[in-house]
Amino acid sequence: MTPLVELRGVRARHGRVEVLHGVDLAVDAGQVLAVLGPNGAGKTTLLRVLAGLHPPSGGEVLLGGRRANGADPVDLARRGLCLIPEGRGVFPSLTVRENLWMTTHRPAGLSRAEVEERAVARFPRLGQRLRQPAGTMSGGEQQMLALARALVCEPAVLLLDELSMGLAPLVVAELYASVRAIAADDVTIVVVEQFAAAVLEVADTAAVLVEGRVAAAGPPADIAGQLSGAYLGGAPPADHRPAGTT
Repeated sequence: MTPLVELRGVRARHGRVEVLHGVDLAVDAGQVLAVLGPNGAGKTTLLRVLAGLHPPSGGEVLLGGRRANGADPVDLARRGLCLIPEGRGVFPSLTVRENLWMTTHRPAGLSRAEVEERAVARFPRLGQRLRQPAGTMSGGEQQMLALARALVCEPAVLLLDELSMGLAPLVVAELYASVRAIAADDVTIVVVEQFAAAVLEVADTAAVLVEGRVAAAGPPADIAGQLSGAYLGGAPPADHRPAGTT
């Protein structure tokens, strides 16, 4: 079976500095790939390469077996690829309802009311916040809004950058339960994380990126046992995760 998302020997540069050094990764349709690693490992650059926002300097990016090097990000979005960047990317001064209406590639014929219905069906808490400015919600609720808005586009591939950033462990666990449910609807998910525990519980496969290279890859249970050796500090236990709002 052809992987839905595949990187073959991908290299990428920031100016004269190479930050990805021949990365090989693949994930099948409807699976979750967790890409772990410390700050500065090249995780965000990898997502930006997949999304067409950062051109690779070498290697191949393939979506559904089709070469995607040099593809326009808008064309990739129309092909079903959606990126939720670090920091959630919601419009803080707009209401939850208005944020949902901002979806740019919603399926033809889908009304605003139907957009809201789909979002609330996936994340019921948003139904109580439709008239609330997004910037006044908790970090976890803002992340739910970002996910809901992306799902209205009916993506085939969802790219998530640091889903857990700044959130309390219980909120992170709730969000990753949603990620598993989304993948069960045949959405392929690539999620990069610095902290491993929650994402490894829902991932089908995982890789550790260190200094722009894949240091380890395989089943999540195997990767969990290799984290401490793969990069300094490994994944902190839950009671040492960064505190955040609910």
